[in-house]
Amino acid sequence: MQRSTATCRSPRLRRLGARALPLLAMTALVTAGPAGAEEFELPSLPSESQVYPAVVPIPTPQQDPWYADPAELPTYANGDVIRSRVVQTYALAVPVPVHTTQLLFRSTDIRDNPIATATTVLTPGIPWLGPGPRPLISYQEAIDSLGQHCNPSYTLRAGIQKEISLLGQFLAAGAAVAVTDFDGKKNTIMSPSEGRMVLDGIRAAQRAGLGLEASPVGLWGYSGGGNSSASAAEQRRSYAPELNIRGSAQGGIPGDKVAIAPFAVSGQQPQANFTGWLAILGLAREYPDFDQALRQYLTPEGRAVAAELDGRCLYTTFVSTLLRPVADYLTDPEAALSHPAVRAALSAASFGKPENTPDIPLLMWHSTTDQLLPAELAIDDIARAYCERGVNMRMFKVPATEHISAEIIPELGTVAWLLAVTAGADPGPRAC
Repeated sequence: MQRSTATCRSPRLRRLGARALPLLAMTALVTAGPAGAEEFELPSLPSESQVYPAVVPIPTPQQDPWYADPAELPTYANGDVIRSRVVQTYALAVPVPVHTTQLLFRSTDIRDNPIATATTVLTPGIPWLGPGPRPLISYQEAIDSLGQHCNPSYTLRAGIQKEISLLGQFLAAGAAVAVTDFDGKKNTIMSPSEGRMVLDGIRAAQRAGLGLEASPVGLWGYSGGGNSSASAAEQRRSYAPELNIRGSAQGGIPGDKVAIAPFAVSGQQPQANFTGWLAILGLAREYPDFDQALRQYLTPEGRAVAAELDGRCLYTTFVSTLLRPVADYLTDPEAALSHPAVRAALSAASFGKPENTPDIPLLMWHSTTDQLLPAELAIDDIARAYCERGVNMRMFKVPATEHISAEIIPELGTVAWLLAVTAGADPGPRAC
């Protein structure tokens, strides 16, 4: 078997010793090195950047000139459409019977530099039977990836978009759905620019001549998608006040990134390891000072892991990091998280600041036993801050669940709430 160049010399694995061998053999995630139980190496998993070009009959975004920035990009306004095309949406190899238009549009990063990213607008053939014009749902997928080929503008065409059945519920009700590449071409995960790209994706959908100019808008997202929805909800008033966004359904949010970071990098919950790696690598792409500080503390093995994760999508990132907690690849984890540049970026990407108080109705939810993002670290303080400032919100906890099931169990209710509120219904009693 070909071995990865990134050797997992984790003290955590050495402490596991012989007790770990049945688990490691059963999962086939690691193979014993020459020293038997003393040292392990992770196999070199194929990356999606290697697999997709070989099996998907459309070019990846890196190979597709449609995604190219125009020379005159700075002359476009935020949300302006650069170019458009009609494409086919697939679920696996089955065509989905919706009209699909892709839009390349201008947005801005956190330093107000112009960037171009894409949104995919799906319009069902069935009429909207509710009051007023057909609503537009801005659906934020949990992209959670470091490669442009993991973004929904590609995966919807390739038939491998992992949340197609959930966003299909909005289409089945007659709503139009915009699915934006809210991490952009650089996949700057968790950055505040996510909210900007969501808002500019809505602007683009309403400027593209698709009959959605007067559509009321709703936001929906969970986990990584909940993060971008919450970011858009907080920035709407200052960045896109003209947008008629009537509500945001946002669940499983990593709201307080300063508080969640020590847990995410610790390895205390191996399933959460991927969240720590994605967050630090995604934010490093947006914040040069963060990137410089991270490189200062990453061990040589840590830099090799970071290089191996570059361009990976969610599934292989999860497997590749399951036994690789970030802390084991930092020379001093506590000092790294306390570094001013690191702390500043984590704080900037967190929610709940007074100047970013949402002014639209919110529906928020979280698992009571979330193994990836414990509520007491991730969202409880944010929810209290919203309540203290009079935000029109309702918050509920999904009992006896973990991260994924807390998305699935209440999904019918969250979809129904957002459709109703976007169509003009009362959002219901407030949480506080």
